[in-house]
Amino acid sequence: MDYLELDDAATQAFEELGGDFDLPHIPSKPFGSTNSSTTPPKRPRRRVEASHLFRLEHPLSTPRDVANAISLSRVPRLEHGVGEDGEASFCRLSQSLMNALDAWIEKHCPNQKFTKIRIGLAHKDSGVLPLLGRDPTLPQHRPTLAARASERRLPEFPVHYFFYGTLADPERLSRLFGIPADELPALRPTILLGGRIRIWAGRYKALVDEPGSVVAGFAFSCGSVDREDALRVYEGDAYEVVAARLVVDGKEVVGRTFRFAGFDDELGG
Repeated sequence: MDYLELDDAATQAFEELGGDFDLPHIPSKPFGSTNSSTTPPKRPRRRVEASHLFRLEHPLSTPRDVANAISLSRVPRLEHGVGEDGEASFCRLSQSLMNALDAWIEKHCPNQKFTKIRIGLAHKDSGVLPLLGRDPTLPQHRPTLAARASERRLPEFPVHYFFYGTLADPERLSRLFGIPADELPALRPTILLGGRIRIWAGRYKALVDEPGSVVAGFAFSCGSVDREDALRVYEGDAYEVVAARLVVDGKEVVGRTFRFAGFDDELGG
């Protein structure tokens, strides 16, 4: 069974597609792994299960066909894109669902080529988000059951997102969301508390925890899960969504930002 794997330019064309994400992450190094007695343990990098855009074509012409093939109780969301050969329809599948569909295709149409596009995106916890600048392993920083329940009852959107790099550009956001720049919420000068900017891979800005430090940037009012998903796709799986304390218009609020999800020794600066 062959898949047509698209290049980066083709993948980028689908960054804006919204949809549901099913992202259980792969366990980190198993218990019992040894560390050097002279080397402090490192925070493990997130291992996020990828999602895929699967192009719909006979005999999997609709999301319902896909759901029936792999016995899904919920039909995947239909999404549209435009490529070199015109418009195309897709559905988004988690890695585990894509594996199940691979097995079905191998059995029922092994000689047919299908198109799938792998999407890496920033991890986001399904529960209460970790707070930038605070070690969640310390007892005083662990949210109580009451706090967790209270946070889940609050509306999730709109929420302030703190941008400290390339996303702090209205034209880039305009392209990412597919709407005119003058229709976007204004970027507002903002101070982030408890973080520090370092450099990853020699050129990318990477936000890390740094209690007592501040970072200047901009806040953007993110109004929907679809826009948040587009931001997560843009940042990629080297980052993760965290809660952050922000000072916007002189008032402290809790918003979100993207924290580097790798190892300290990958960073400079």
